[in-house]
Order: sequence, then C-alpha cells, then structure tokens
Amino acid sequence: MANDKSLPAWRNFAAWSVAGALCYILAASGASALLHEGGVGTMFRSREVVGILGLGLLFSMAVVGLSSRKRPFNLRTIRNFAASSAVAVLACTLLLLGFDALARAGALETMGVSEWVAAIMGSTLIVFASLGVLAVASAQGGAGFIDDAAAADDMRERGRLFLYSFVWMVACGLLLIVLALAGPEGVLSPATVLAGALVLIAVATLLSIAVWRLLDELGRTLSHEAGNMAFYLIILLGGGWAMLAHLGFVAGPAPLDWLSLFVALMFVASFIAAGRRQLLTR
Repeated sequence: MANDKSLPAWRNFAAWSVAGALCYILAASGASALLHEGGVGTMFRSREVVGILGLGLLFSMAVVGLSSRKRPFNLRTIRNFAASSAVAVLACTLLLLGFDALARAGALETMGVSEWVAAIMGSTLIVFASLGVLAVASAQGGAGFIDDAAAADDMRERGRLFLYSFVWMVACGLLLIVLALAGPEGVLSPATVLAGALVLIAVATLLSIAVWRLLDELGRTLSHEAGNMAFYLIILLGGGWAMLAHLGFVAGPAPLDWLSLFVALMFVASFIAAGRRQLLTR
C-alpha cells in the first residue's frame, strides 16, 4: 500500500522540483528534436536561447515545487504527475506545430507584442483546459489519476459542470488565438475572424448559462465575488494603464490588449475569490 504521508516540507519541495526539472528537460528536448532538424544541439548554439531555457527550467522547478510542496511523493502521485505532464506536453507540442507551420508560411512576421501575448494566453488556456478534461475523464472512469479522493468524488458528482467549464476555457483560448492571427496583414481575414469570433462568443455564452444553472449556492457566491474582484482589478490595472498612456508616460493599450487583460484578470479574480475562502489549500 502506498504511503501518503508527506516528506518534510523542504524535502517534499526539493523532490517535486526535481520532478518538474526532469519533465521540463524532456519536453524541451522533444520539442527541439521535433521542430528543428539539428535536434537538441540547436538549443545550445545561442546564448540567448540557453538563458531563456535556463530561466524556464528554474521557473518550472519553482512552480512544481511550490504547488506540490504538500503533496505526498510516492509512486501513485508520481504516476499522476507523469500522466498530467504528458497531456500538457502533447497539447503544447500540437500548438507549437501549428505556430511552426504558420511561421514557415511567413504568417507570423506581422504579429506584434499584443498579438503574441493574446496567442500565448489563449494557448495557455487550452493547455490547462486539456488537463482539466483529463482530470474529469479520470474521475468518471475511476482511473485514480486524482490524488485527492474528495476532489475525485466531486468531479464524479458534478462532471457536466467541470466539463462545460473547461470547454468554455477552450472557447476563450481559441477566441484570443484567432484574434491574434487576424488583421489586414494577418493570416486570417477580418471577416473570417469576425464570423469565427461570433460563433465562439455564442458557444461561451451558452456554456456560461449552462454552468450557472449547475452551480450550487457556494459556486454562485464565488462567481459574484470573482466578478466584483475582476471589475476592481480592471479599473485599477486597465484604468491605471490608460491614465498613464493619456499622460504620455507609456504607450496606450491596443484593443487586443484590453481583450487579453479582461480574460487574464477574470481568471486572476477567480483564483483570488477561491483563495479567500481557502478553497485552494490542500
């Protein structure tokens, strides 16, 4: 029987940090071998690339170590971590292949900072949604890929709610990506993107209504609190940015910057609302 007793905090952090480092190295090596003819060796030909990879390695170690510092380190949790990491790497690889195909066609040369931020944010939402769908499928199938038994039971009981929520995240992610690829010189025409955006907005709206009907009293309270928090964050950050731009201290936000800001702050507000009620602690 697996022992679920956690190691001391610092040893648990160190163990999961090493696991995060190994996952990052395998993902980076696989992506380099897949996207570049020279394989892994191409990553070390540029000091800038090496520096970025090093920072990414440290970031991955810190994120995995801190997020899993209270998670038991045993064969079962390592298997679950490997499975979720494999899904994340697969989703990232598919997105990288898509962007690589666009780059070879010269479609990414006209993308500015705003477009890249929106595309990366949309891709991140799709990756996290893929992990969420894996968790729901695992809970429904009894595969045991969720460490917390209470969380697995909750996903089994409210599978539709979680599935609708993750599909909603995919719709938001796709919306940001297609908007990032639009424009007079973009790979997609404005008319095509407008039609696609309207469809995605309609899907997200219908899913929001369906999710609201499935929420319990606590969920609806959290939704109200997250909405209020998002409003004040938008006023503070977005309004502050607009004020500084009006005074000439910084460049003004582009329309796509506002859309990215709305989506990002909406999720930040959700985490803050859940954290205030201690729903993010193990």
